Amino acid sequence: MLIYVLIIIIIILVILLFYKQEFFNNNKNYICILSVEPSYETYKFLKEIKKNTNYEIVIVIDNNDYEIPNYDNEIKIIKYNNKICEDAGYKNIVLWKSNEACSRDKALYYFNKENIDYNFIWFIEEDVFIPDIYTIKNIDKKYPLGDLLSSSHNIIYEHKNDWHWPLVREQTKLNLPYANSMICAIRCSKKMMKSIDNYATKYKTLFLDETIFNTLAVHDKLDVYPVKELQMFWKYDWKLEELNKEYLYHPIKSIEQQVEFRKLLV
Repeated sequence: MLIYVLIIIIIILVILLFYKQEFFNNNKNYICILSVEPSYETYKFLKEIKKNTNYEIVIVIDNNDYEIPNYDNEIKIIKYNNKICEDAGYKNIVLWKSNEACSRDKALYYFNKENIDYNFIWFIEEDVFIPDIYTIKNIDKKYPLGDLLSSSHNIIYEHKNDWHWPLVREQTKLNLPYANSMICAIRCSKKMMKSIDNYATKYKTLFLDETIFNTLAVHDKLDVYPVKELQMFWKYDWKLEELNKEYLYHPIKSIEQQVEFRKLLV
């Protein structure tokens, strides 16, 4: 009996090692920053991540009037006309943009319709604090598996009238159960992205971002890993002494404050 247990443990370790190699032996993993108008400080920091890790990086922007600066083109900045995404069903994901496409809709469109050459994608809002160029890489080392990495995974099995659940019930074409999480920073597998695309294609819309990833993961029986390294809150005033270089934090809306915290963290 003991020998069978040892064999199973060895097989599991081999699988985990394989998936870790998948992260670090190819360039098929992306970091996608969601922004209204990205700052140059953000751009410079992303260049450092790209230079020192194996991640490809893109920025997807909200504001169609924003003129993409002539930096050095090392980081791809993506701007879509809203109608392109909306006509494909990529709209309605943000609470205050009913039937419109925002940067998250556009990012999902890009990685489902124009660039499908990847294994995993991090979607990160610009006001999420990334303490170090290796923070994301180190999180991926800890969690090489999973279709969705999120800060939580709260499943409901009956209709509720608190929070935004009435809106979700109105928006979605799915029956219970529903699930939610803060999604300021999440990691998605290709299977997770396919679930999003299937829904957009079938129903010509998406639904509230804080529920769509976790809910589709439940319905499509995908693997969801809530991880403590994603410290995501709607409102919080983070102090330097609370920060850990191995975690991501939301919100720190001041980019100048993010830069200062990086200098001070050791």
